[in-house]
Formats: sequence, structure tokens, C-alpha cells
Amino acid sequence: MIEINFTLVIQLVNFLILMVILNFLLFKPILRVLDAREKLVRESAEIKKRFNSLADEGVSRYEKQILNAKQEAMNIRTGVRSTVMAEFRKQVLEAKETGLRELEKSRQEIAQEAEESRTTLMKEVEGLGTSIASKLTGREL
Repeated sequence: MIEINFTLVIQLVNFLILMVILNFLLFKPILRVLDAREKLVRESAEIKKRFNSLADEGVSRYEKQILNAKQEAMNIRTGVRSTVMAEFRKQVLEAKETGLRELEKSRQEIAQEAEESRTTLMKEVEGLGTSIASKLTGREL
């Protein structure tokens, strides 16, 4: 059986001395290392969060810039397209007007030539008529 005597007190004192020594030599240094490690892990997590937020901000800023650049390019393209279309319409109208003027000029020239040809033919018809009548009647008219 277990006897309670003076050796129990000595063992209890030895145990307490060992606990104090182990506390200073083993437990406190290990706890300091564990606390430092926990602090380092916490700081690393905070740094990671900051970098992630900075990266997200950079990505969103980059996406905004791309969107703005696309809109600006679209506006420029639309402006250039409208300018080109306006110039094209202007050139088409000028060509149409030029064509109509030339067509009218050609019609007038044709009408004038037709009138000259009609006048010339009328003179020739009179001469031919007289010539035919002379030949048919056998005398000069």
C-alpha cells in the first residue's frame, strides 16, 4: 500500500523544483516561440489581405481603364464613320449635280444639233423636191 511519510514531502518538493526549472528552461521558451509564430502567422495573413485588396483594386482600375479605352475607341470610330459618311454623301451629291449638269448640257447640244440637222435636211429636201419634180416633169422649175 501507499504510505504517507517524509519521502512524499521530498518528492513533492522535488516535483515543484523540477516544475519551476522546467517552467523557466522549457515551457516559457516554447510558449514564446509559439506566440511569436502565431504573431507571424497573423501578420502574414494581414499582409496577404492587404496585397489581395491592392491586387483587386489594381484589377478593377485596369478593367475600368480598358472599358474607358473601348468606349473612347468606339466614340472615335463612330465620329470617323460619321465624318466619312458625310464626306461620302457630299461627294455623291456633287457627282450627281455634275452628272445632271453634263446631262442637261448634252441634251441641249443634241437638241441644237437636231435643229441644225433639221434645217439642213429641210434645205436638202427642197432641193431634192425641185430636182425630182424637174426630172418628173422634164423641165426646170
